[in-house]
Amino acid sequence: MSTSASQLGSMDKRPKKPPACDSCKARRVLCHPQPGGAPCPRCVEKEIVCTTTPVPRGRPRKNTALPSSSTGRAHQTIPSLVLHPQPNFGSSADCPELSPEFVAHCFEGLNFNPLFQHPLIAVTSIMSDLRTVSFQLHLLPPQSRVLALCSVACGSLFSFHKSVLGHGPHPESFLDNDFFSSSPDLLGCGVRRARAYRALRSEALKAAWELGIILLPTNENAASCYLLDLMEQTDQMGSAGRPWATGYLAHARALAPNWRPPSGLPWGGFLWIAFLMYEGLISARSRTPAMITAQDQLLFCGPEPSLETLLASLEYSANDPSMTLLWTSMKSYMFNVTTLARQLLDEITGDFARSSPLSEAAVLNFLNSLSKLHSILSLLLDCVDMFTTTTPGMTPPADANIDALLITAAYGVCHGLSGLALPFYRELQYRETCGGGAPQSERTRGRLQALRTQAHDMAVLAGRELARGIRYMPKVHYAPVHWATIRAWAEFVVEDADVATEGGAPLDPENARDLETFADELKLLGYSLDAASTPEAFALIERLEGHVNRAIVTMFVPAIDDGANTGQTYNP
Repeated sequence: MSTSASQLGSMDKRPKKPPACDSCKARRVLCHPQPGGAPCPRCVEKEIVCTTTPVPRGRPRKNTALPSSSTGRAHQTIPSLVLHPQPNFGSSADCPELSPEFVAHCFEGLNFNPLFQHPLIAVTSIMSDLRTVSFQLHLLPPQSRVLALCSVACGSLFSFHKSVLGHGPHPESFLDNDFFSSSPDLLGCGVRRARAYRALRSEALKAAWELGIILLPTNENAASCYLLDLMEQTDQMGSAGRPWATGYLAHARALAPNWRPPSGLPWGGFLWIAFLMYEGLISARSRTPAMITAQDQLLFCGPEPSLETLLASLEYSANDPSMTLLWTSMKSYMFNVTTLARQLLDEITGDFARSSPLSEAAVLNFLNSLSKLHSILSLLLDCVDMFTTTTPGMTPPADANIDALLITAAYGVCHGLSGLALPFYRELQYRETCGGGAPQSERTRGRLQALRTQAHDMAVLAGRELARGIRYMPKVHYAPVHWATIRAWAEFVVEDADVATEGGAPLDPENARDLETFADELKLLGYSLDAASTPEAFALIERLEGHVNRAIVTMFVPAIDDGANTGQTYNP
């Protein structure tokens, strides 16, 4: 009897079975929790994150006071999560030492990158937090530490610090015009920095994963997700699904009500419109589903007038424009570009649209919209020229804030038209070459060929405007995320130059200048990215410069032959 009693007692003392994980509980299947926080077999089999949310038991405590925030924003705490299995981010043996001096240096470089001025980053207190702890990352709270790591990784794309570029040639400052304009070592810098940049990015990814920033919407987590996606866009092998972009947009939608001032007007409207346009153009370029919805545009920016209304307003005020009109017109322009990017995917280039014969009505409507955009862009750039005092391509003075903003905005609006025109033309080119849908009659093929020709002519105009927009920027600027866009345009303009110069025909001086602009931009991007140093990129730069050199020879040889200075002047 005593033995039986002791056995019963030991059975009563067996540990209780741990609770089921969230996934098994949601699917109402038997869970087999593992000791030590390891993932359950079902989650391992399905390769999903195994999390277990503790369920509070017993009566709730009375008179529980909610924590308040002196800043008016609710403080949120990250739930206790175990993320399994963790992805393999590779080795970080090449990671530079995150000394306060190196961290401050990387943040200084970010001041020269317009993409770091995102409203998501502006709403955080990362800069004041860093100064408070003297740029010592280990003293920051967890979410701020992840954001700082992501920022340092982004900043390393522009850094000339010894721990990033080593002992080779490098600029003396972030505004070293001599080095960035004429140094033959630009492409080598991108190759030399690759190891350190990827190691820093790996550290940021690991920290973000361990903290679970993609699961909890806070200002810091949203900004970190944005920067991780920004770095992914610099990769040629970036994820088509863009999980970090999905995360930061989901966080922004959840947080947006907290950002609206008492007036009820959208917070940071101009910047939000610019960055939503940027997102729309990424989707248009890569033919991936649009991430920005019409509701997002209204939530972050509010309604804007149509292209027709905007064009009429600019034409009416063309002789006496105001700065207010210029800014409000730029907002409306970028808002409409985002809408057109979504329309392009839905009706012409998207996977669903490709499953049906090409809609001529959709193509004609889009051509009409691009024509209006081009007219509006020309009027906007005329206004920019009236209000800026800085010569395009020159760095604005430190106190010329309006000039710097207008120059950046001018490049942005040029980027808007070009970001729509090239994907549109490439799709019509694809449809004509590879077909798409049911067999077409000779008459239908002729109409589609005529539409493709119109789309090509619009792309030529858009490429010229993009080159003009690049020349608005200072000689030293940092936009490595535009690598895919600039390369695609360089391939288009050089293909066009090949056709135009068949049979020895001379290249137009303005076209030669545009080709030189794209070649210089590819080399400037090579300062940050090793992608510009691949054999394919080298060959593309050589083709561009070959056309430019032949154009210069063609323009000046007649002057030598005639014995007089009658050749055309070429101003690179």
